[in-house]
Amino acid sequence: MAYRNPDEGKARNRERFRERVAERRAAGMCVGCGRCPPESGLVNCAACAEKRRTRGRARDARLRAEGRALRDPEKARAAHRRYYHRKVSDRRRAGTCLRCGSQPPVPGRTTCVECAEKLRKYERDRYAAGKAEGLPYGGSDPETKRRLGRVRSARRREAWLDADLCTRCGRNPPAEGGTTCTACRQKRQHRDRRKYAERRAAGSCVICGVRTFEGAAYCAPCIAKDYDSGRTERKNAASRERYRKRRQAGRCVECNRPSQGACRCPECARRSYESSSHFRGIPFWEPEFTVVDLLTGEEHGPMESEAEAAAYIAFLRLPSERFEIITDCSPATRYTGGHRWDT
Repeated sequence: MAYRNPDEGKARNRERFRERVAERRAAGMCVGCGRCPPESGLVNCAACAEKRRTRGRARDARLRAEGRALRDPEKARAAHRRYYHRKVSDRRRAGTCLRCGSQPPVPGRTTCVECAEKLRKYERDRYAAGKAEGLPYGGSDPETKRRLGRVRSARRREAWLDADLCTRCGRNPPAEGGTTCTACRQKRQHRDRRKYAERRAAGSCVICGVRTFEGAAYCAPCIAKDYDSGRTERKNAASRERYRKRRQAGRCVECNRPSQGACRCPECARRSYESSSHFRGIPFWEPEFTVVDLLTGEEHGPMESEAEAAAYIAFLRLPSERFEIITDCSPATRYTGGHRWDT
């Protein structure tokens, strides 16, 4: 039957083809001829399968001669994924190895011993070849490798936590109040101190390493993240607890050396005093100028310079004798000659 619309005719033919295939598959017959039972593991009988293979080889030869692709890459990948998922589902239900389908898998795994060894050898060879070419992760997708690495690390950490072992080395019991042993904790602290000192000397953020404004310790995004994460509260609580323990033990609260019952040892006390305002004197600040109306007592300001105050008086268009300019100047300027203290 001819259709005026070719697309409608193709859709109807495909529908009839699917119905016929479904009927023959339900009857256990070949989906091609519908007269003979199919071969084991196939949907066609021997004769139809041979005809199908012959047509496929002829079509591939014709396409190669014309210099065209054998099939649409997207359709080929989709068909391969459907075939792979169907095969894996069948083998999973049968309880066999997902790769060979002939032997039972290792307990807790999806592959048998032989397939697992072949897979490991293949991955080692591929990784070595990729590293020889200078490719990161041996040529594998970096995001996939990092994601799988995080999954393995989390699984290993949970296992070590359940076994009451250090979450970094997995050999020693953790220190009191933590999840890592004393040796791993000291290594991490030494590494963190060295990185902190290097970034502070370079004028970079001690967390992310980017350049900061005027050599500050943290950049603006890291300050916001640190505040939202609650790390500052935990750090302050840890500092107070460390202070309390050192005071009870009669040791210096700064360096933990013997302090003969005092809060700080002599060196830390001298350093703390020299950095205080008592040692440095009165700080210097920029002078400010205020215009006072002598008639009403109203104040106008403060202003940054005396010229700005004089301009303000001229703007009011009133007699200058009616106003007085008061300077708010640091007392230290009379001793420093207007210069800042060298900090």
